Amino acid sequence: MDTFVASVNLLNKIDFDENSIKKWESSPSLFQHKGKKAKNNHTLKKMCRNGIPPILRSAIWLTSVVRTARPSQSLQETYEYGVVRKAEVLNHGYDVVLKNVFPHKSDEEAAVAMPPRIGIPPDEVKAFLIDDHCDPKKVEIGLETIIKVVYALHHHVGIDYCPLLCDLVALFLSVMPESYTYAAIREMSNVHDFYFPVSKIEHHVWCKTFADLMRKLSHKTAVGMDACGALAPDSLNPILCRCFVNILKREDVLRIIDIYTIEGYKALFRIGIMVLRMSTEYMELSDFINVDSFWGGVKKVAHSDKFQFDVVIKRTYGENKYHNRQLFPRRKFITQLMSSNEEWAERYSPSQSLNFCQRPLGFIEGNIPIVLAKQSSSRLALAEFLPSTFKNTKVELIYSSNFHGRSLAAFYNNCARSKHTITLIELLQTGGVIGMFATDTWHCSRKTYGDGGCMLFRLAPNPACYHWCHGIHDSSILESNKLISEVLSSQFMISTDNFIAMGSNEDGCSGLRLNEDLSKGSSSKARGFENEPLGGEDYLDFDIGVVEVYHLVR
Repeated sequence: MDTFVASVNLLNKIDFDENSIKKWESSPSLFQHKGKKAKNNHTLKKMCRNGIPPILRSAIWLTSVVRTARPSQSLQETYEYGVVRKAEVLNHGYDVVLKNVFPHKSDEEAAVAMPPRIGIPPDEVKAFLIDDHCDPKKVEIGLETIIKVVYALHHHVGIDYCPLLCDLVALFLSVMPESYTYAAIREMSNVHDFYFPVSKIEHHVWCKTFADLMRKLSHKTAVGMDACGALAPDSLNPILCRCFVNILKREDVLRIIDIYTIEGYKALFRIGIMVLRMSTEYMELSDFINVDSFWGGVKKVAHSDKFQFDVVIKRTYGENKYHNRQLFPRRKFITQLMSSNEEWAERYSPSQSLNFCQRPLGFIEGNIPIVLAKQSSSRLALAEFLPSTFKNTKVELIYSSNFHGRSLAAFYNNCARSKHTITLIELLQTGGVIGMFATDTWHCSRKTYGDGGCMLFRLAPNPACYHWCHGIHDSSILESNKLISEVLSSQFMISTDNFIAMGSNEDGCSGLRLNEDLSKGSSSKARGFENEPLGGEDYLDFDIGVVEVYHLVR
């Protein structure tokens, strides 16, 4: 057992008792096979149903998940996920992920301020994480840790919808470090239909299936729940969104996760039905008035001396001779029931559109220090401005006036191999940052070029973006296709030996124009862009500080 990674509670700093492992084998069995050949599966399942020693939960949870997600992997490779020598590998991998997801400290701060929308409103996410998981004395540290892992799973693994995710992350962090939590839930996502739904329709399929099983297995309880609306899909959140956290004692929830990491969603269904069946035996009529009073009644019973979780497990999984054991359908039947509920779920939740939170553009940090795009708020604004095809890219600095020199020659030379670029300009008078997005490679040219994807913007203060809007207002110019083409192209990119500009007007002014040594600039309303002067009405002409150009990297 010395080779196993000991559990660690990052959220509440609780030490685990090392003497609690006496009932466990020196090397707990892992899944050897699946199906009829699974000789030791029952042994490990039975041990986990009796409760994993807290100090071993980190190792057993992770290895159980990995074995389920990678059935063809050798036992030795799977076993290594629970031992000390694997910790350094997982920590390094997680550090790489964090560097990609949070390239700057401001990205972490933005994440905590606005958690991702993964099925539960962000304000509710913060509220229940604080209430149900974080040490009151260290709320900020705990909340930051949970949301950081959730963000990594959301953005790097691609979990866009999963109401269970926040509570699962918090529960895993109560026994294992961040890197192990990330690794475990990443593996779960590879077999998500075994562990959690990842779409609104899948979630409603689960809810309908749970309600159907409740009506089949515990008719009396189902009647009471139906009467107060507690079996409606949106009313099953305490089990299928919160993973029992807000209705059971914490030690009982951890026992459920002991089983869940091996048996998957079936454990939530089986134990959930039995918890409700046993709780309603002690609940009063007043508890069935509405949904809130029902779940309040369940919590009241579950936290009382009447409720013994060992009895719940025995009645759920006890041997056949145990007269109160709940007979539960096999997974094949549940899968078929879920399939039959898909059509209903599509009607119940016809809209698959989710209001995802916008993620700041990432950045690649090279040898040249980034200045103007360092802050998360700036890259968030850029992500909102850019076309949808570029929202998941990263920016990489290819030209900086601080490093390459302040000249158009250096500007063109460093932009020569990049087509889609973002130019950021610091205004010395106001400290503001303005810029332009180019859809063609900047180069010295006698002709204008670019297309309608070009745009002008202001990053700070008060971010604003001005896309080209087919702005031809003078009907006299519409004499020929050639003339139209010339007028349109003159509204985009202009670059000579003496200046670069985007957007033009008949009087010679531009939407944004920089002189030959990139020290002075000007901005006026431009034909087609219909922009405000980017520096403000008081600064049509301005002095320039730092100039940076970024290209977009997939």
